[in-house]
Amino acid sequence: MKQLLMFRLHLENIPSTGPMPTGYEVRRFGPDDDIHSLGETLNLAFDRELDWSPAQVRERLTEAPDVRAIYAVFWQGKAVATTSSRYIPEKYPDTGVVHWVATHPDHLRKGLGTVLMERVLRDFVENGDREALLETDDHRLPAIKRYLAFGFLPLYENDGEDLRTRWSAVFQAIGSRG
Repeated sequence: MKQLLMFRLHLENIPSTGPMPTGYEVRRFGPDDDIHSLGETLNLAFDRELDWSPAQVRERLTEAPDVRAIYAVFWQGKAVATTSSRYIPEKYPDTGVVHWVATHPDHLRKGLGTVLMERVLRDFVENGDREALLETDDHRLPAIKRYLAFGFLPLYENDGEDLRTRWSAVFQAIGSRG
């Protein structure tokens, strides 16, 4: 099943998220950072849908040619939340793509994903992008609520597939959760 797409028509008026919780730091993930903790966070956030071994983290993120930057929230030296800035000009020119948003389950509900969303959108502005796109799954309701708050709108079609029924179910589920 294709992922749902969300689109932000412009990169103006990016919401400011305020200060990080005490003990946390957001910064660009670098070659000296703990790749194992990044893989662990991705494994736990995505219920081991993929194998995020160090080799796979390098292939899909740190050495992927379409990934411009990886941002992480660090706590006690470990990456406990992450997202990355992706650029696919042949498919989405002038568009930054939000890629692999993940938070370690022990660090949920602290606003880390919100801080990362602000950071990656600012990365797009710094790179001259004019709009933003992301892919998500139907069951990621808290994330979809955050994306909506950041000005992303649902795309009701993906490569010719009509997604209105799926989006309707997502909005009904969000509404029923309050």
